[in-house]
Amino acid sequence: MATSSHIGPGSWRIVLEATEARLTTSRRKGPRLLYAPPRLDGAFYLRPNAALAGFALQLPLPSRRAEPPVLHWESAELDRDAHAWLRFGRQAVRSPVSVVCAEIPGERPYVKIVLETVFSSRSLRLPAWLPPRPVTLRLFSEIRPTDRSLGSSQDQAP
Repeated sequence: MATSSHIGPGSWRIVLEATEARLTTSRRKGPRLLYAPPRLDGAFYLRPNAALAGFALQLPLPSRRAEPPVLHWESAELDRDAHAWLRFGRQAVRSPVSVVCAEIPGERPYVKIVLETVFSSRSLRLPAWLPPRPVTLRLFSEIRPTDRSLGSSQDQAP
């Protein structure tokens, strides 16, 4: 995927208002939402041609503790190995990850990213509110090139 607007490191920003992560499980009636983190932290890694190379994301999970537990989701070589690591505390599991990364043309072009993986909550020893069955983690996000020529604060990289 080629994007003519790529101008070097730091030239992209994640559109937080267009970013959503969801943990779901399957039931007979269809998917059941288990949790949608209110925020996530991390980064996407792009190749010079704007192809998604990897990501490192941290999703806070619900907890009554002052410091919520965090689910780490990362992959460094998506174009070579379509797998990601999920870590929770000392537990880790490697799982296939599907990636959709599409350039959306227009006056203000952007790259739409959809990541999805299925893993066993039991293998990560996740909190009891997650059933001991396969869980789907899906992330939707957009990244946009910064427009440094306008100088607008909304277009600056975080």
